[in-house]
Order: sequence, then structure tokens, then C-alpha cells
Amino acid sequence: MATMTGAAMAGRYSRPSAKSRSKLQGRKEVGSAHGATVLVLDDDTSVCRSLKRLISASGFQVQTFGKPSELLASEIPQSNACMVVDINLPEMNGIQMCEVLKNSGRALPTILITGRTDPSVRSLTAKSDAIAVLFKPFDEDALLDAIGRALALST
Repeated sequence: MATMTGAAMAGRYSRPSAKSRSKLQGRKEVGSAHGATVLVLDDDTSVCRSLKRLISASGFQVQTFGKPSELLASEIPQSNACMVVDINLPEMNGIQMCEVLKNSGRALPTILITGRTDPSVRSLTAKSDAIAVLFKPFDEDALLDAIGRALALST
């Protein structure tokens, strides 16, 4: 698991930079991102909207969810997909939700996001199977790089 912090974007994501688009185009050429789906789970609708805009502008299909129960009730792709999951959610935390998916045989490579950096959150993330943990606000390049790495692991 990689831990990354990023430059301040204050939770707002706009059009990906030329550098980000270039990175993703390179990934598409090797086939890992072509037609890929990214599931985004965050109870903050503005974060979901911003992440959907950023990720879809980078060439991915995006599905957003506001609660774990919504994601768990959905059709989860079996391959060429990953998840971006907030840790602090209603119903259960993001790590618990990932465990439910894993126990039901529907796990996907996951990037955890959080606005909290206290020791209890760091302890939780250290025990997770996450590809990356991004602390809000994070840099769009860090997120897009983590998505690329997660998709490379999605079979």
C-alpha cells in the first residue's frame, strides 16, 4: 500500500492537466485503462461530482455512490475496474465495506481517500489492502496514477 499526500486543490477537481491526460493516454496504449470503470464512493455529493468530472475527462467510465449500501446493491464489474472509496461513511466505514465485497467474492483494487489524518485512521489504513491512501485535499495526478496502478491489478 502506498500512502500519498497531495497539493492543495481544496477538494475541487477541474479538467485534468495536460500532464495527467498524457500519462493516461500512455496507459490506454498498453490496454489497462481502455474501457475501464472506476466506482467512486463518498457521502459528500460535491466530492463525487468533482471526482466523476475528473475521472471521466480522463477517459474512464465512472459510477458514483453516496452510501455503501448503494454500491453493495449495484452491479460491480468483475474486471477492468477499481474503486475510489472514502473511509468515513454512513452505515460502515470504507474499509469495512471493502471487506464485505472481499468476503462476497466481489472485491476490486481500491484507493482509499480521507480527510482525517489522526492515528486511528492511519492505523486502519495500514491494515487495509488498499493500492493507495490519499489524504484530502490530494493532487489529481496522485489520484490518476493510483487509478492506473489499481487497474493494472484488475483482471
